Amino acid sequence: MECRKRGSRMKKGWFIAGLLTLVLIGAGVGGAISYGSVDTLPDNFIVGGLNVGGQSAEEALKEVREQVAKMESTSVSVDPKELGDDGAVESAIPSLTLKQLGLKVDAAEAMNSIERFRDYSWWERAKLRYRGDIESTYGMKVSWDDGVFDKAAGEAWGSLVTGRSENAARTINDQDIVVYTEEKLGRQLDLPALFEQLKKHEPANLTAVPKETLLLETEVIETPPEITVAKLKEEGIERKIVEFTTSFATSGEGRTHNVTVAAKALNETLLMPDEVFEYGKIVAKAEKEFGYKEAPVILKGKLTPGIGGGICQVSSTLYNAALLTGLDIVERRNHSLVVHYLPKGLDATFADGYVNFKFRNSTGKQLLIRTVVKDKTLTVKFFGTMPDNVSYRTETEEVKVNPPKTVYVANAIIAPGKQDTMQKGEAGYVVESYLVKLVDGEFVERKKLSKDTYRSQDTLIAVNPSDPRLHPEGATPTPTPSETPDPDEDEGPVEPV
Repeated sequence: MECRKRGSRMKKGWFIAGLLTLVLIGAGVGGAISYGSVDTLPDNFIVGGLNVGGQSAEEALKEVREQVAKMESTSVSVDPKELGDDGAVESAIPSLTLKQLGLKVDAAEAMNSIERFRDYSWWERAKLRYRGDIESTYGMKVSWDDGVFDKAAGEAWGSLVTGRSENAARTINDQDIVVYTEEKLGRQLDLPALFEQLKKHEPANLTAVPKETLLLETEVIETPPEITVAKLKEEGIERKIVEFTTSFATSGEGRTHNVTVAAKALNETLLMPDEVFEYGKIVAKAEKEFGYKEAPVILKGKLTPGIGGGICQVSSTLYNAALLTGLDIVERRNHSLVVHYLPKGLDATFADGYVNFKFRNSTGKQLLIRTVVKDKTLTVKFFGTMPDNVSYRTETEEVKVNPPKTVYVANAIIAPGKQDTMQKGEAGYVVESYLVKLVDGEFVERKKLSKDTYRSQDTLIAVNPSDPRLHPEGATPTPTPSETPDPDEDEGPVEPV
């Protein structure tokens, strides 16, 4: 009996507990209902000023995303007033979105909260509503990427401003007159100022989406070119200060070619102040670009066929131009034999690995060298800076003349009483050269340049072995040319005259 009573009391207890639970759940549900459905966000759930309360999580996420997209896609353009008066300019101006110009709107914190609410169970959402644990106010973050702006705005609007800067130019016309073309100032959009202006239109909240295109006032700035006339004139290529010409009218094809290509390699050489010019570099440049042909050269004191004959006419012509400019001569040597395209004492030889021709640009400004080859004449011109009232001239003096000797050599082919001139003799000389400086046409200074020695060349005459001139009385017999020792056998490099 007692057991039955106890069982009945336990059933009543479970019933009462269950009833109380239902009452509590009902109270919770009633409380949730008083705050809205457990499937929707609480009223006044604010994201960046936008109220998405009372919506489902998916509806709220969709609306927030749409507003962010609308905000970032706000159209922006520039006012055409500063770009030109032509209506075509206005119609050609493209529009860009705020996103294209580097704007980013970030509502991630709010969206993450909504997504968490969406993913909660019904029971968890009910408890959150009942406790009031749902944060309901979120802001938004706006950021800018100035690199994106510069690239996008520059590409879209930069070309609308006509008038890019143009450098000044210097040319020399056919009359050897230095002519300058004025530089032009450029006009371009002031992108930094435009960017600062755009940031003033930064949206304050998600509801502040402009209905019309944002129009920015353009600010155009003038941009100077890198090269101006003033800058070019400072370099000192003011005028043609000197020119010097030599002729190679009697030269053959090979020598003509060599003179021409060496002159081409020299043409347009620009020397900086105090720079030392080296002719060896020009010789190497011409050989690399054009190559040389066979022409007479001086070898062991004699003219003989060789490669490169003629290039020394270019160095010698250049030497005289340098003298008439008053430049500092660093290295120069005369040929071992007399050359006939210049006065004795005024030539400058070159021998690879032995002798170079060098001078310093002592004008204090840049010096431009130009060459002209025409009608078998070579002209070297200097363009630069030199006082108008200063000029130079060269003078030479023969200190000594060494007449050539006549040497007879036996040749069985020559008939008795006959002779054949194998080599025409030429006198040797000792010559002193001077540079005379004039100011306003009046003598100021006479400076010695050099004392040069040129070898004589014997006259060689072939005669029959029975000819008495081969063995004059009391004279030592003269050997035949093949037996004649060459005193210069181990002397001197190749000189391309």
